[in-house]
Amino acid sequence: MRADWKSGRFSTAYHAARIDAGLRAWQHRKGDCVSWFRAAPAQSHAHDVYDEGAAPGGRAYHPPITVPVMDVSRDQGAVERTAQGLYQVAPLYVTAAARQLARVGISQPDIDTRRYLSDWIGYDGCLHRIDDLQALGRLRRHDFVVSLKLTEIMPDEITADSIFDDYRRFGSRHVRQND
Repeated sequence: MRADWKSGRFSTAYHAARIDAGLRAWQHRKGDCVSWFRAAPAQSHAHDVYDEGAAPGGRAYHPPITVPVMDVSRDQGAVERTAQGLYQVAPLYVTAAARQLARVGISQPDIDTRRYLSDWIGYDGCLHRIDDLQALGRLRRHDFVVSLKLTEIMPDEITADSIFDDYRRFGSRHVRQND
C-alpha cells in the first residue's frame, strides 16, 4: 500500500483481510477463550438502589457465548476502594480480534454505544465486569484489535443471580474446610 495519492498493487480491503487472517491464525495457535454473558435488560429484575438481582429471577443474562481471544493476562491486583466496596480485586486484561468479536455477535455498534458495560465475562472459574474497552489498530475505519480491562466480581455480589451459581460456588471450593 502506498502512502501517496497513487494506488498501489493491493487495495485497503486486501490488507485488512490479510491482517484479520493473521490475527485469526495467532488466536487459533496461541489464543484462549472466555465466556461472554450478554445482559438481557428487558428480562432483568434488579434492585433500584443496589443494582443487584432482585427476586424473582434476578438480573437476567443470555446464555454464554464462547469468544476466542488472542491473549488473557492476570494481575495480582491491589486493595481498591470501588463502588461495590473495599475489595482485593484482580484485574484481567483480554486482547481479542475485532473480527472474531463480530463473528460471535459483539458488533461495532455495541462497542460505539457502550452496550457491553452491563455484560459479564467468565474466565477460569471467576466472573469479571468490563471496566474499559478500547479499539486498537485501525485502517480506514476498520478496527483490528480490541483490548478489554476487566475487574473480578466477588462471589457475594452474585448471590441472587441463578445463572451464575457455578461461579458463586467456585470461591468456596478453595476455602479449606475444618472437619
